[in-house]
Amino acid sequence: MAENRRTRFITIIVIILLICVFLYWPTLRWLVNSWLSSNYYSHGFLVPFVSAFFVWIKRKQLRLEKSFPVAIPVFILGLALYVSSMVWDIRFFGALSLLAILTASVSYFFGKSGARTLIFPLCFLLFMIPFPFVSDLTVKLQQIAITGSSHLLAFFGLPITTSGAEIYLGQSPFTIGIACSGIDTFVALLALATIYAYILYGNFYKRAGLFVLAIPIAIISNTLRIVSIILVAYYVNITTATTWYHDIASPIFFFIAFGILLIIGWLMRLKIDYASLGMK
Repeated sequence: MAENRRTRFITIIVIILLICVFLYWPTLRWLVNSWLSSNYYSHGFLVPFVSAFFVWIKRKQLRLEKSFPVAIPVFILGLALYVSSMVWDIRFFGALSLLAILTASVSYFFGKSGARTLIFPLCFLLFMIPFPFVSDLTVKLQQIAITGSSHLLAFFGLPITTSGAEIYLGQSPFTIGIACSGIDTFVALLALATIYAYILYGNFYKRAGLFVLAIPIAIISNTLRIVSIILVAYYVNITTATTWYHDIASPIFFFIAFGILLIIGWLMRLKIDYASLGMK
């Protein structure tokens, strides 16, 4: 009997995945092309694997159960998004539809407990979708980076002036372009903060607050990165600042930002829930 249930369980999972691949092939192709062409979403390749990892470690908690009533309206929403994506060629609607259909399938076959168990890996898939508002967000982050770094540099007494997207150190211009907006750090740090908050146990509001703190930490980290590059140009030389130091500054300040999140989690007395990682 147990073997039959296991076979049925695996069969249902395989059928759901095959149907999704067949119906959403254009959407999946769009996602992969977006990950390949955009530095902001190059992490998109990792997101499905992270979600799959959490599904795998939660697999023993899944049981074929009575359908959760929310499955039907979520399925209808997914169907509406799918039709909209096909009719108006709005690809990100198709990606949202895929998530809705997966959620509806989990709720239908595995019931309320299954939906609760897999809510995190399903929601985490949102990080693989290139949303259209990211372009506007990138411009906002660029403006914040220019304003914040210019004020800090003036505070340190450097002879700087700003004009549009350029910060002048004396006569030497530093262009704070879209690539310097920090959107890649912003998205990646939010994704890591989401995982970190999830694997902690403790007060929910503390964990939610930790996630929210990732937003200003990411912004401040990018601002300090720009400031450090111009400081190196002033105190060392421009060549060093714009070559090898420029290249290593991004990963350095990203790890510093994540380290700050870890320290804040420790100060909040939040500890890792090893059961959420499949370790007891």
